[in-house]
Parts: sequence; structure tokens; C-alpha cells
Amino acid sequence: MHGELVALERDYLRVGCACLKYPLQGYFCEQLQFATGRIRVPMLKKVCVFRHSRLLSQESQSASERSLWWERMSQSFALASAASLCIAIAGCAAANSSPSVQAPSSTTTNSTQSSSPPAAPTYTAGPKYAQVTNFGASITCGFYATADGATGYIYSNNGYAGRLDAALTGTKAQNLCRPGDLAADTVKTWAMPNAAPALGQKQLYTIMVGTNDITACGAQVGCLANYMNAMTALISWLALPASDKVLGSSLNVSQAWTPDLNVGVATSAPGASLSFPVQQAVDGRTLYIAYRVFDTGKINGGTATVQVDGNAVATLSTIANGGRTIATPNGLSDTIWAVGIPLGAAGAHTVTITNGSSGGFFSFQWAGVSSGQYASTDGAPRVMVALLPQSTNQSFNETEVTHNNALNQLASALAADGMWVTAVHCESVLNLSTDFVDTVHPNDAGHAKLATAFESAL
Repeated sequence: MHGELVALERDYLRVGCACLKYPLQGYFCEQLQFATGRIRVPMLKKVCVFRHSRLLSQESQSASERSLWWERMSQSFALASAASLCIAIAGCAAANSSPSVQAPSSTTTNSTQSSSPPAAPTYTAGPKYAQVTNFGASITCGFYATADGATGYIYSNNGYAGRLDAALTGTKAQNLCRPGDLAADTVKTWAMPNAAPALGQKQLYTIMVGTNDITACGAQVGCLANYMNAMTALISWLALPASDKVLGSSLNVSQAWTPDLNVGVATSAPGASLSFPVQQAVDGRTLYIAYRVFDTGKINGGTATVQVDGNAVATLSTIANGGRTIATPNGLSDTIWAVGIPLGAAGAHTVTITNGSSGGFFSFQWAGVSSGQYASTDGAPRVMVALLPQSTNQSFNETEVTHNNALNQLASALAADGMWVTAVHCESVLNLSTDFVDTVHPNDAGHAKLATAFESAL
């Protein structure tokens, strides 16, 4: 393998990261981020897999588990990953505390800076929001804006998300992001467990997800389908208020169904079925049904039939069989997908989901259809989806065009279904010569431009 060395420096920690650049993927591994303190060992030479599956959210990983994760990383780094392999060589003075890895806090704050990055945009018009939540991966976490002592997965509050948070004065803000995350990670790990969209709450959700999907999967068969199925579930979950959703956990079902994840129910019984009513307020709207999917070999999966008013309209498979696995660099092998089903005329409908006669695991999570025109409804949840920024890698950009076209079409379709979904045109705002630290991560100037793109969309 041919590699290039990238020197990366933080205010309180110098880390030299020798990143193997894979010719077919064309990207650099991300800097190993230590949340607090400095490394005790004067000279640490370890082969590391940064995107380790143990790097989980705070909700699913205790402090003791995080400590054990660090101990294991310090002892043995004989693992290899197709996503990125790097050699961290750090020479740091001893400090009073050991490094720790933690999930992002519910709020982010800015610290005093030794340098002065470009100012965040000033919002002089547009709707007011009580809560803003930014979903994404390393770019959303602020890699590699000027470091400011942020903790957890947040590298810097000077990234585009932190700038947006600061600009929306008086708005409670949180950035739910993790380096290496794909769309599959975002919907299952971050959005559904943490976001509760509701009318009257003035919630703003932003999404910049897909750079890692392209990097890890690219234009191979099944990659775009996996990405769009997860993005459909992600965006529709955030854009549909609770009053428009039917949760699996809210249904009165037989004993053949048991709770699954936060909001779903699952069965392995042959022929097990559940039904629920849907009241469609507007002609021609689409019903979105979210269900759980797994990679082959992870579970004995079933296949369920969906009926609307007694007519079979869709077949949903628990196993992702589109030609590409779900497996993410952060260790996920299952996620949530959603499918859209046109309902036709307004009025009451009955939806029935039946597991196949051969049985096998099937999990229904939720279903929903928009009953309003939420772009003109005060206090309705709003979702702003970034069309992915270009990188300095041409093959990446060619694949990105296809993903962005599909993402733009999805945003338009959801908006036509009455949801308040806006596509943010970030695809061409960055200068490929001056706005990058590496092939995909913006510098301070690049992050400022991305924040301004969201301002313009507001």
C-alpha cells in the first residue's frame, strides 16, 4: 500500500497520524481524538483502528466500558479495518488525568480561542426555534476547525454546526455526531433514540450525512439504495410530528409480538400480524413505514407483507439483500429503513402487516403520514438536509453527484407530502484549493461557508 503522512495538531495534544491512503477510496483516516487530558506515555507507537466498534453513544456505553475500551486500545492494536488504518505516534507530557471517550453532551459551549476564526453568520430574518439538533459525522463534529477544548465526539464548536448553534441566539442546541458514521448509524443510534418531533415545539433538525457512505461504499451495487433507505427513515422520522405517527410500541398486539428497540415491536412467529388505522387528511399523501433490517447471517430474518384496506402493497424483508451489506466502520450491522406507500384518496385506511408463513424475525418500528402543510404551520418540526459538499478527490465527487441528486429528490418528495423539509445546497460552496484541511474536512473558512449555506436556506 502507498501512504501519505498527515500531521495534525491540537491545542493541547500533538498527534502525528500516518494515514494509509487507499487508491480506490482516496481519503485520509481521521485524527484519533482524545477528549480530555494528555497521554501519559511519553512515546506511544500503536497501530490503531480509529473507527472501532466500541466507540458507542453515552446512552449505550457506561463509563466503565469506556475505560475498558481505552485500556484495550492501549494494549493491543492488531486489528485492521477497510475503512481506515492509521499509526498514531504521540509524544506528550504527562498530565493529571487519563484520556476518556464520551458521547456528546446535550449542549455545546464555546471557549476562548487563541486565534480568531471567521465569525458565525448573523441571522436577521427567518423563523425562531426553541431547539436545534445537528446530525452528522466528523464534519458536523467540527473536524478540523480551530480546536476549542470541546469534549466527547465534538472536536470543535467552531465547526459549521457550532457556528449555527451560536447564531441562533436563545436556542437550545445539541450536536449529535460521531466520526465515521454512515446514514445507518445516524438513524438508529442517534435520531430515533434522541429526537421526539412534535407540533408547537419549534424544533429545527439539520442533517449532513453521506460523506462516509460514499467513502466506505462508493458506487458499488446496493450502496445508494442502502443510503437512501436509511435517509428516508431518518428524515421522515424527524419531519413527522408525533401526532402523525403510529409507533409499534403503542399498538395492542398479540403475545406473538414483543418490544423491540425504543418504539418498535417484533415477532418470529409464522403468520403473526398487526393492524392499525391511518387517517389521511389530504389526497395523494404517502404513508412511510419504518422497519428493522440486518446483514445476512446476523439473524434468522423474516419477510412481511403490507396490506392497505385489504390490498397487498409491499413486501418488507428483514435481511438487507440489495447487494451490499449494512456493516458500518463503527460496527453496526443492523439499522432502520423506511418505505413509502401511496395512500390515494383522503379518509380512513387500515394497514395490516403480516409475517411470512415461514416465520423469521420481523420488526415493525413505526408508520406515519403527514396530515398538514407544515412549512406554513407555526412551531412544526423543520428538517434541513445538506446536499453533500465536494471533496478534493474527483472520484468521490462523481459518486457524490448521484447521491446528491437522489437526496434532493427525496427532500422534494417529502416536502410535497406536507413535511417541512429543505435541501441545503452545500455541494458547491467550498473552494477546493483553499477551504480544506485534507481531502474531505473543511478548515475554518470552509466551515464558515457551510454555516452561511444553512443561513441562506433559513
